[in-house]
Parts: sequence; structure tokens; C-alpha cells
Amino acid sequence: MTVHKSVARQLPDFISRQVESSRLFFMEDAGPKAGFAVICGGMERCRPDYLIDRPGFAWLTLEFVVSGSGELLLGGRKERLKPGCYYLYGPGIPHRIATVGSVPMVKAFVGFKGAAAQALLDRLEIQPGAFSRCLKVEPIRRVFDSLIERGARNSPLAAEICETITRQILLMCADDAVASSDTQTSAFASYRRVKDFIEANHLTLNSLDAISQACGFEGPYLCRLFSRFHDESPYQFLTRLRMQHAGHLMLEGGLAVKDAAVALGYTDPYHFSRVFKSIHRVPPSRFRQTMHPQWQSETRA
Repeated sequence: MTVHKSVARQLPDFISRQVESSRLFFMEDAGPKAGFAVICGGMERCRPDYLIDRPGFAWLTLEFVVSGSGELLLGGRKERLKPGCYYLYGPGIPHRIATVGSVPMVKAFVGFKGAAAQALLDRLEIQPGAFSRCLKVEPIRRVFDSLIERGARNSPLAAEICETITRQILLMCADDAVASSDTQTSAFASYRRVKDFIEANHLTLNSLDAISQACGFEGPYLCRLFSRFHDESPYQFLTRLRMQHAGHLMLEGGLAVKDAAVALGYTDPYHFSRVFKSIHRVPPSRFRQTMHPQWQSETRA
């Protein structure tokens, strides 16, 4: 991972070491007079023992759950964490975040501060201690990907771009937030059943037909369900999970690219590389370089 040039190579104490891998960026503290300053951000794949327990935090931080499950205690209120959940904490807001269940979380975060940032939160009615959920995870995940990519660049415009992207994330969270009644339909129940099945069996599934036959739904109907609730087709979702596992095999298991391809059932390593790059935005040969080098050594210790 590329780290902002003004930040020391040592990872800050507030970054958890209880993760399998991460993509992180850190920026200069713009000082107390900043209107809207992004300080840090990233994406973390949590370990089963992941646990954060703080009485508060130095600046405002929005976290967004991409996948997996966990539990949140925010300002004394307990919430179940699942894909699409987001929450905001900051100074004076106690928060406890933990992995719960068999599927550890992947979550994105951005830390920011400033009077203009607070004004935007006031307008959106999102205050520290807020918790809500978006049904469609992928649009916001993709924006976080852009935030992390831009934040990691050594660019004179990186701070301004990250401010703009963070504004977009906050606006999208407010715009896409749903009431619990929106998830109490038979269509959503069917979508959740299929999504859970894909998550549990993505290492053995390899096609939409296989998903359809196992779940008892026609392929076109599944695609409509995922278009409504997920903004990603069932096969795209399956492919992303499989490529995330391939990345895990290479980063944590030390597998070569060709061995990771074989483990996922790809007989053509070039086809595997193209699919991998479509998900991770870098070819598998460069994947390890996108992770923070100190972080890699710590996770292997």
C-alpha cells in the first residue's frame, strides 16, 4: 500500500492489528481550522478475534460493513452488523466493534473533521452515534475503493479529491438508508437466502446455473432480485467472492499465482489473471504490493 508521504511508516496505534489484510491511507492533519479534512481511510478484512473497544475517538469516523457479520455497541445501544450497515462515531462516543459469527467482517472506513464536515452531517441528520443500513452495498463499496485509491496517491490534489469523495459517501449513505420494514418482504427474504448460499458455497460454485439449481429459482429471476437489492448480478457477486479468496490465498497462504488459479478451478492462468484484475484492479502478480508492507509482516508474525 502506498502511504501518504507526510506520514511516518509506522502504523498509528488506532489501526487494529486484528485483521487478515488491509488497504490504508493516511493524510496530514489539516489543523483545527480545517473546513472539511479527510485524515485517513481504508478497507479491512477482520479476523475472527477482531475487537475494538474505545471510549471515543479523536475525529469523526464513518464505518461501512461490506460483508460478514459482527456486533456493535454504540453509545450504549447494541446493533447487529451485516452488509450495508453504517455507523458514525467520534469524540465522546463509546463504541465496541467485534466479529460475531462464522464470517468475519470486511469493512471500510473514513476519518474526517472540520466545521464544513459537521455542517454536512447536520444537514443529512447523521450525527455521531448514528446507525443505519443500505440495501445495496456495491455502489458505496466502489466509492470507498476510489477513496482509498486516491488517498494513497502522492498527489497535490489528493486531499481535495478525498474530501469530495467522502462527501459523496455521506450523501449516498443518507440517500440509500432504508427502514427495517423495507427488508420484511418475501422478495428480500429470497434474495438473502440466495446471497447467504453463495457466500457459504462460493468455493464450489462456478456458474449462475449452479446457483439457480441449488436454490430452486430461475436465473432471470435471481438476476432481477440482485438488481433490486444488490446492484450486482449473482454471478458477479460469486466471482468477487472467489477472487477475494484467491487474494487471501496469495497474501496469507503464500501461494503463487498459478497455484491460486488451480485452487479456484481455473485451468488457464491468463484467464484467471484477467478475472482477478477485474475485481482487485491490479493483476495478481502485483497484488501483494498493494498491501501495506509493515502490515504484511505483522499479520504473518
